[in-house]
Amino acid sequence: MSEMNRIDHYLSTDGIRITVADITDAAREAQEIHHLPSLSAVILGKVLNAAAILAMDFKNHEGVSLKWETNSPLGTIHADAYEGRYVRGFLEHPDDGCVPYAPDREADWISRKGKLFVTRYSLLKMPYVSAVDLSNSDAAACVSDYINSSDQTLSHVELEALIDGEGKIMRMAGFIAQLMPEGDRKLFEELFSRDRKWDLFDESGKENALSTLLHKENYVLIGSAPISFRCTCGEDRIKHSLQGLPQNEQNSLLEDDHIEIECHYCGKKYEISRETLMKWFNEKGGNVQ
Repeated sequence: MSEMNRIDHYLSTDGIRITVADITDAAREAQEIHHLPSLSAVILGKVLNAAAILAMDFKNHEGVSLKWETNSPLGTIHADAYEGRYVRGFLEHPDDGCVPYAPDREADWISRKGKLFVTRYSLLKMPYVSAVDLSNSDAAACVSDYINSSDQTLSHVELEALIDGEGKIMRMAGFIAQLMPEGDRKLFEELFSRDRKWDLFDESGKENALSTLLHKENYVLIGSAPISFRCTCGEDRIKHSLQGLPQNEQNSLLEDDHIEIECHYCGKKYEISRETLMKWFNEKGGNVQ
C-alpha cells in the first residue's frame, strides 16, 4: 500500500497499471473545514480520492474535476485533483449527523438516479467533459462504471475509509487498476473481480493486502508524489469572476461599503471594499461610480 498522504503509480510486466493514493490528511482537513459528520465526511473523502486516482497522466500534470449529482439530500459533490498532488472539494448540503456512516447505506446517498460529470485537463489536450448515469452502487463501483464506459478500458476501483468512534476520519485511500492494451486479461479479471476486495491498509503481508500485490517483483513504481488538500482560491480569481458580471449586477454589488465572499472549497472569507470593486470594474472598461 502507498504511504500515508502519497499517490503512487505502478506498472507491471503483465500489462496492469495501478494508481494508488492515500489522502488521509486531505480528507481530515476537508472534514474539519466543512464541519462534516461521518456520513458526509466519508462520502466527500471518497470522491476526493476518486478524483486523485483518476488523474493518472502524472507526467503531463493531468487535472480532474468531478461534479457528482447525487439526487439525494447531499445535493451535488464537487472535487478537484490537480498538479498530480493536490485535492480540494465540498458538498452542497452536508447531512445533519443523525445518520452515521455505514457502507451499506452509501449507495442511497450518492448514486440513486444520480449523474457523474468528469472534466479532464492536461498539458497535451484541451479540457473535455464526459458523463455517466449512476446505478445504485457505492462510490468505487460508480467510478469503475464511469471509467469502463467512457475510456472503454477494463478498470477496477476500490475506495476505503476508516473512522473512529466519534465519526472522525482515521484513514482514507483508494486505487484504480487498469488493463493495458497488451495486458494479461485473464490475470486482471482474477485479481480484480467485483466480488474480490483488497485490504488497502494491511501491511502484514496477507494475501488479500494490496501492499502484498504491489511488492511483487513484476510491479515497478514509475511515479510518486505527496498529496494534500490545497485550494486555488484568491483575490485574482474573485476579481476575474466579478469583472465578467453584467454591469447591472456590478452596480448592485456597489450599493454597500463592502462585500464578503466565502470560498466553497476551503471556507476562506474575502472582504472586498467598494473602492476595490470600483477599481476592478473600471479596469475592464466599466463606468461605475
